[in-house]
Amino acid sequence: MTPHVRRRIITGSILVVLLLAGFWLAGRIPRTMTIFGIAAFLAFGVQPLVVLLEKRRVSKPLAVAIVFFGLLVLLAVGLLVIIPATVGQVQGLATNVPMYAQTVQDWGVNTQAWVSHTFPMIHLSGTQTFNLTQLVSSNLGMFATTTLSSVGSLLVGTATALFVAFSSLVLAFFFLLNDRSISEGFASFFPAHRRETARALAAEISQTFGSYISGQVLVSAITGVAIGGLSAIVGFKYALILGIIAGVGYAIPIIGGLITQVIALVLCAPQGLAVIVWVQVIIFGIERISDNVLVPKIMGDSVGVSPIGVMFAVFAGGELFGLPGLLLGIPAAALVKILWRYFVAPWLHRELGDPPTPKPAPIPAPSVPESGPPAG
Repeated sequence: MTPHVRRRIITGSILVVLLLAGFWLAGRIPRTMTIFGIAAFLAFGVQPLVVLLEKRRVSKPLAVAIVFFGLLVLLAVGLLVIIPATVGQVQGLATNVPMYAQTVQDWGVNTQAWVSHTFPMIHLSGTQTFNLTQLVSSNLGMFATTTLSSVGSLLVGTATALFVAFSSLVLAFFFLLNDRSISEGFASFFPAHRRETARALAAEISQTFGSYISGQVLVSAITGVAIGGLSAIVGFKYALILGIIAGVGYAIPIIGGLITQVIALVLCAPQGLAVIVWVQVIIFGIERISDNVLVPKIMGDSVGVSPIGVMFAVFAGGELFGLPGLLLGIPAAALVKILWRYFVAPWLHRELGDPPTPKPAPIPAPSVPESGPPAG
């Protein structure tokens, strides 16, 4: 074994041990990792706005302050306007749970009658159907008792969430103000001859994540507002809840829209067939407009991952990490692609001994005729 190969094996083993130790430590401090993860998410998401303000000759501290002031205004609007209205609609929805259960029960009975009438050879026993309305009504009291008994835990959880949110905002503010020093600190882990590559890597990761997160948030917000507003115009009672669900669902590729339409179908059921059809048409139409108009103009090809890679990242992320995996599967796949291009691909080229790319032949200079005495 040559010293070069031995050095490669030792270096690789040390990296694997460090990665395993990092994963073990992250599992021991979940709250700290949550705060840092949310802060990084916020910093990446608002960085394009900060860069845009800097291009307009706004100083870095002032640009960061302007962006975070806007975030605080949006947070205040959410706490004072959107959340109370959403809570009111949720309470109304909870009050009407027996009516929803009765509607679903009627759908089942009607479907059973239609199948028995259309296909007489199929025998469906009426005694096998259960009374969904009675089941839901009997469990509402137990649900209310359980909720009241867990008020203390709910308050503790709310206080913890507020602490995490505030800490994440402060940390994101620090990240944006010190992005250059963080980039240099990241580059210092590499050998001197690799530090320029490390800086380019950090810049590309920041640009990719920032473009994806900010673009996805903007497109999802526009989609949710459009669906909620149009649903309210056609008379849907729970348009605000549907708008929030549609905005979050649109951020989940492939399956988010389908989940939104299924939830909308259930929520619209007591208001009749006309509302169901209108809301379904609104959801489908707005999402197609977002796919074909907003996404190309706002996001473009921000991550550069193929459709097959997108599908794999979404399903694998959802299976491994649930909702956060569904939301962050695509940027994680983009990160893997960037790391592959910077580290694995060059190493493979060196190990496989690819021939160097031939230099293009020099272009001959155009011939200039010699000047002579003027004719005549």
